[in-house]
Amino acid sequence: MNEQIKKAFATTLVHLILAGRREIEDVPVGLRDLVKADLGINEPSQTAPAAPTTLAAEQTTEQEA
Repeated sequence: MNEQIKKAFATTLVHLILAGRREIEDVPVGLRDLVKADLGINEPSQTAPAAPTTLAAEQTTEQEA
């Protein structure tokens, strides 16, 4: 999506949130950071937990042997 279009859509969503017609959870994930920045929300977006490291996988296989 074009950057200008993203910014325009984010601005529209900000207006809808401020009017009480939408919530931050209704915003598509790809636009959440832009909308939060416009709203002045500084909390980082939630990310999925990291996959186990290879060290942990190696320890598991050593314990099984």
